[in-house]
Amino acid sequence: MKPAAALAAFALLAACASAVAPPSVIPPRGYLSSNDITSVAERIAAIDFPALQTAQPVGPGTDRWWLAIAHAELRPPEAAQHFDCVLGTRLAARPRPALTRLMARLLADAGALTREAARKRGHVPRPVARDHTLQPCQRITPAVRDSTAWPAAAAVAGTLYGETFAALAPDRAAGARRIGREIGASREICRMNSEADVTGGVIGGRDLFEQIARTPAFRTDLEAARVEVAAARAEGLGNPSCAAERRALASTPADR
Repeated sequence: MKPAAALAAFALLAACASAVAPPSVIPPRGYLSSNDITSVAERIAAIDFPALQTAQPVGPGTDRWWLAIAHAELRPPEAAQHFDCVLGTRLAARPRPALTRLMARLLADAGALTREAARKRGHVPRPVARDHTLQPCQRITPAVRDSTAWPAAAAVAGTLYGETFAALAPDRAAGARRIGREIGASREICRMNSEADVTGGVIGGRDLFEQIARTPAFRTDLEAARVEVAAARAEGLGNPSCAAERRALASTPADR
């Protein structure tokens, strides 16, 4: 299978996985209190972001474009697959309940911070709202097009995931953090966020992770997930989309 086709198939699977959520699943609470979330939101909303130059958008149909589509899936357990290639495993090969719980709670905190920070900063239009000629990498509704862009939710979540997988597999920490950054950068490639939106999300995600990492509940969940990740790496499986991911990221600076 050609690299672009492999990523396209992976993106399609991710989209299908996110289309229907099990009705019995109740979203878990995050690790932080509402006061903690508000404190982080106030700090990042107060930052005076300069007018950052938007990077040249990646063209539709390229390997990096398909990877950006796949990165749009942020919900566990599917989102764990973004880190398969870094870890040399296939996390979705079997249930990893501790890892899924850990990521779900992180995503809950990421969502809470995104909503609160956006409320404090005010509406920031998305690139696809400022310029209707831009082609997004996914189907969007008018409501999504006109929703506020700052901070980039995927950059917040990607940063949390990247830091967490760095803690789960210290020997692959640099690679895990890079994937976390790429998840955020993918929203700029998709024309859904600007560079400033992504930067705000990354800063918020780092601040948020510092607070989360201090909580006993996170440390407990991290240790349980660490056992599952170690077991997954020992299984000797791999994700067939890894060659496509390497090709997609080959022209991207590792330290973006």
